Amino acid sequence: MRRRWPVAVSFAAGLWLAAAGAHGQQVTELRPGVDEIPAAPVKRKQATDPYAPIGVPVGGIIAYPSLTVGPVFSSNVRQDPSNKSATGARVKPSLRFESDWVRHSWTGEAHYDGISYLDQEDINSHEADVFTRLRLDIRRHTRAEFEAGYNLDQSGLADSEVPDTAVGYRTEHRIATAASLIHDFGAVETRAKASAGGKIYDDVELSGGGTEDNADRNYASPALSLRATYTDPPVFKPYLQAAYEPRYYFRKRDRNGLRRSSQGWAASAGVVIDRGPLWSGDLAATYLWRDYEDEALESDSAFGLTGSLTWRPEELTEIVLTFGTSLEDAISTTSASNRNWTGRIDIAHGLRENIDLLGGAGVEIEETEAGDDVTYDANLGLAWKLGPSLAWTAGYDVTWLDAVASARSYTEHRVSAGLTLSR
Repeated sequence: MRRRWPVAVSFAAGLWLAAAGAHGQQVTELRPGVDEIPAAPVKRKQATDPYAPIGVPVGGIIAYPSLTVGPVFSSNVRQDPSNKSATGARVKPSLRFESDWVRHSWTGEAHYDGISYLDQEDINSHEADVFTRLRLDIRRHTRAEFEAGYNLDQSGLADSEVPDTAVGYRTEHRIATAASLIHDFGAVETRAKASAGGKIYDDVELSGGGTEDNADRNYASPALSLRATYTDPPVFKPYLQAAYEPRYYFRKRDRNGLRRSSQGWAASAGVVIDRGPLWSGDLAATYLWRDYEDEALESDSAFGLTGSLTWRPEELTEIVLTFGTSLEDAISTTSASNRNWTGRIDIAHGLRENIDLLGGAGVEIEETEAGDDVTYDANLGLAWKLGPSLAWTAGYDVTWLDAVASARSYTEHRVSAGLTLSR
C-alpha cells in the first residue's frame, strides 16, 4: 500500500523565492497519480478577493509562486508498531501558472513536499507533482488538448510489498503524457485520447547491507480511449467511456520468473454535473479488467466509483467528495494484482474573510490475496491569511492502518505549522 502523507492540513504558508524571475503560489496538490489527470484547468481566484495572490505577469502568462516552511512533529515517523516520534522541518515550494490569451489556453502547476527529520536522515521524505495542459482551439466545435504529468511518491514499511529490512522508503516515479481531440456533434461531444506513460521504482537499501533490485517492476503503459458525452441536459450530462490500457514490463520476467506484462480494458458510465456554483463534478461507475501474459497468473478485475463531486451550499463553504478504483500489479507468485478502493471527504469553511477552517477524512481499502488492508485518515486545520502575500496555518492529522498482518498495523499523529510568503 502506498504511503499516504496527510496533506489537507499541511500548511499553506510559503516564501516568495526571488524577485522578478521567480513564479509560484500555493496550489492544490495533484494527489491522484498523473495517470488520473484532472479534467479541468485550475481557476484563478476572483480579483475581488483582497487576500488572493497577485501573481506575476510574464508575457501572456500569469504565474503564482509560493514557498511554505514550518515545523512538523510525528508520533510515529516510521509508520510501524515501534511508535518512534520525531521532529522535523517541512519545505513546500509551489508554482501555478495560466495563460491570459484570447484564444487557446495553457495552464500548469508544480508542487514539492520535503520533510527532514532530526536524527532520522534515512526517513526523510520527498513527494512531488507536476502537471500541465495546453488547449488549442482549432475550429468552433473542435479543439485539441495536450497534457503531461509527473508524480514522485514513496512507500514505507506500511506497504506489504516493501521488505521488513528496508532502510527508509521505496521511491516511485510515475510519468504520463496524453493528446486528445474533442469535437461537438450537435448534442454529443466526443473525445478521442491517446496517452503514453509508465512507472519506475528505485532500488531499496536494506539493513545489514545490500539493496532490493526493483527494476523488474518498471513498465510502460500506452493507452487509447474514446468518450461520448450527451451535452444537451443543462445540469446532468451523461457519458460512456471505453479504454484499452496495456502494460509492458521492461524485463520479460520478474524476480519470481513470471511474465507480468498484461492487456487491460476499462469501461465507465458516468455523469458530468454542472449546476453553476452550487454543484459540480464528474462521477462514474468503472469496471477494470486485466489479463496477464503468464498462464500462472489469473485475469483480475475490479468495479467501483471514480471521480469527484463538489457542493458549495454557501459562498464560504465547500464540500468535496472523491472516489477512486484501481488494479495495482503485485509481486506475489500466486497473485496477479491488488484491488484498491478509496473514498474521501474534504470540507473548507470560511470562519471570516481571511480565516478558513479545514477538515477531512478518508479511507483506502487494499484487497490482497492475504486479506484486506484498510487505512483511515482524518485531519483538522486552520488557515489565517494575513494578506495576499502572507499566510499562517496550523493543523493536526491522524493516520491508522488496520493491516491483515497485525505486525504492520500502526497509528500516527502529526502536528504541523507553517508560514507562507506568496506572490
